[in-house]
Amino acid sequence: MVRGVILFIITIISVLMCSACGGEQEEVLAPGRYTFYNEAAGGYLAYQGNALTLSSTPVEWVLKAESEKGVHVYAGDTELMLDIDNAYIREGTAIKIWSYTGYDAQIWNVTGNTAFSFLYSGDHRYCLGFEKGQAVLQLRNTRNGAQEWKAVKTGELAKEYCSVFGSRGIIELRLPLDISTVISAARLQQWANDLETAYDSYYELTGFKPYQTILVEAYKPCEYIGYVMDGSNIIHIDRDFIYEDLRKMASRRNDWNFCALHEMGHMFDFGRPWTFEAEMMTDLKLAYVLEQNGAGAAPSEFPASDCFYGKDIIRAYEILGGDFSKTYNIFGCARRFLQIKEEIGWEPFRQTFHWMQENANAYSATKEGKLHNFVSVLSGYSGKDIKSYFSAGEWASMIEKTR
Repeated sequence: MVRGVILFIITIISVLMCSACGGEQEEVLAPGRYTFYNEAAGGYLAYQGNALTLSSTPVEWVLKAESEKGVHVYAGDTELMLDIDNAYIREGTAIKIWSYTGYDAQIWNVTGNTAFSFLYSGDHRYCLGFEKGQAVLQLRNTRNGAQEWKAVKTGELAKEYCSVFGSRGIIELRLPLDISTVISAARLQQWANDLETAYDSYYELTGFKPYQTILVEAYKPCEYIGYVMDGSNIIHIDRDFIYEDLRKMASRRNDWNFCALHEMGHMFDFGRPWTFEAEMMTDLKLAYVLEQNGAGAAPSEFPASDCFYGKDIIRAYEILGGDFSKTYNIFGCARRFLQIKEEIGWEPFRQTFHWMQENANAYSATKEGKLHNFVSVLSGYSGKDIKSYFSAGEWASMIEKTR
């Protein structure tokens, strides 16, 4: 009798669970162009300025694949997308449209059956809803009609970029469709392969692997020439910049591209115990990649006729950065560390990175503390007083930079 009661309870729970989820497997809406109508709210999903509104007439939205996590939902052909205000994941937080931030608060899974919900990709308990005419983040409830949208597909996405994959699938390059006007397909393939080798070299130096794959996205306009976001495996490079940069690269021998290497290097620094100054540290590690592989690169300040191979990158740093005993500069400081490397070699640096990576929780989280710790560990592995290689003014400028 007890066993029968237990089976009955399990059956009831299963039915309730099936009812709660709609009774069938939900469909994930594919990238494309859509309008979304909400019967309960009596309007189409629309926008005015940065605010979400409801409209009596259809408004087009564009779903573009962002990553394996989900899609960006763009307001038509603008650069604005659905965004959870301040990335504050809590019921009642406003949802608006905003420019790209790199945070998961802009990534959605649009799922459903006859009607669809905009689920926050990081936690499917939350979705887009309307409350008193305001678009807000709500706990999902399939019985809440204000969270359910009828989708009508209005068109396919136009192809925006061409993809080149590295031979091992670690790197994907996304480039403008007409990039072949400045560089050959064979050269692009070699670049993708070279970036995979660079990835291995960064791991070899630091003992840290931030991501399994890296996407180099260079077909969109960017506010900066290049940048990365903490927690994201995307290297962003400005569309206008990439044409001139790859034109230079195509004319050079074995150029691995300074911009992409620099941004990749940042990925091996976020949250690490050695990152007392991120820009200098990434250019120091970049020098290791070039020297270990006999590769070339040149910062964007240099013409196509200039490229620096292997450890010769120190010359570029000398040209771009000078005395930093009074005012800190990135290239001057990187140059000093490379001069130290010439005396002690790369092995103490590698040992220092690995030790600090393996004992990350033992080190200070402040930038000044990271500087002292990096120099102290490097001194231990090299058998040299690393601080003594810096003048009093240089050391003071480095300390000032960390504060």
